[in-house]
Amino acid sequence: MTIFEDLGLWSYLIDFIASILILIIGIWTIKTGNKLIGHIALPIVLNCIIMPASYWACGGLNTGTILYFVVSLFTIGVLLTGKAMYIVYLICFLVQSISIWIPLFYPQIIIDNTMPSETAYIMDFNIALLLTSLALLGITSMIYRAYYKERDKNEKLIERLKSLSEKDELSGLYNRRELFIVLEYLYSEKEDKYVHLQNGIMAMFDIDNFKILNDTYGHLFGDEVLKKIASVIQGHLDSAKYEMAFRYGGEEFVCIMNSEKKEDALARIDDIRNKIEKIKWEDHPDLTVTVSGGAVHCADYDNFTDALKEVDALLYQAKNKGKNHIIM
Repeated sequence: MTIFEDLGLWSYLIDFIASILILIIGIWTIKTGNKLIGHIALPIVLNCIIMPASYWACGGLNTGTILYFVVSLFTIGVLLTGKAMYIVYLICFLVQSISIWIPLFYPQIIIDNTMPSETAYIMDFNIALLLTSLALLGITSMIYRAYYKERDKNEKLIERLKSLSEKDELSGLYNRRELFIVLEYLYSEKEDKYVHLQNGIMAMFDIDNFKILNDTYGHLFGDEVLKKIASVIQGHLDSAKYEMAFRYGGEEFVCIMNSEKKEDALARIDDIRNKIEKIKWEDHPDLTVTVSGGAVHCADYDNFTDALKEVDALLYQAKNKGKNHIIM
C-alpha cells in the first residue's frame, strides 16, 4: 500500500524491515516453542518500533496510518492474557502516545509526504479504514470461533460429567443415587418432572443365580448379561411418560412406571420377565437367564423408604417361590 500510494523510500524500507522482523519472531517462536516470549516480543516490536517508525515515515497525521495503531494494540489481547497482557498494553500504549506527541515538539521527525490533493488524502484514509476494519473483523471472528469451540467443548464435558454422576457406566441406566433423588421428588408430589405419585408403580428385578453365572462363565459374560437385561428393561419403558430405569445394586434393577391400573403395570412387568427369559446368548445357546421381581403401587406407602422395603421383600418372596416370578 505504501508503494501504491507513493509514500517514499523511507516508508517502503520501514514496512519491508517490519515484515522481516515479524517473520523472524514468528519463525523463532515456532522453532523454539517458547510461545510466551514470542507473544510478548511480537506486540512490543509491532507497537513500540514498527508503528511509530511507520507513522513518522508515512506523514504522521497527514495519512491514515494512525488507524493501524488500533489494530496493533488489539493484537495484544489476542496473544496475551493476565498480567502480561496489561503490562505489555501499558508499555505499548505509552510508546504510541509519545510517538504521536513527539512531532508537535520535533516536527522535523515527520518525513514530508504531504498528500498531493484532498482526494488523495481521503483515498488514503479510506484504504487505512478498510484494512484496519478487515483486520479487526478477522481477529474478532477468530476470537468468537475460539470462544464457541471452547464453549461447545465445555458443554460436552459438563454433559459427560452429568451423565457420569447420574448413570451407571456399565448398564447405561440411571444409578442408585439418582433413584433416591427421583423417589424423593415423586413423594413430594410435584407433577412437572416425574411420574405422579398416584400413577407411580415401582418394580425391582434381581437376576436369578447371578453369582453362579459369574463363576461359571466369567465376569465378562456377567457384564454382558447385565447390559442386555438393562436394555430389555429400558426398552419396555416410555420416557415420554417419565418412566425411568435404574441399576440399584450389583444385579438388581429398579424401574418406575406410569400406570393408572395396577393390572396393566403387572402385565408389563411380567412381559419384561418373559422377554429376559427368552434372550438367546450367542456363546451359550442352551443357557436361560431369568429374573425375579417385586412391584408396588407407590401411593400405598407414606414414603419411598417404606416402598423400597416392601418391593425388596416381595422380590425375595418371588425368589423363595422358585424364582422367575413377579409378585405385586
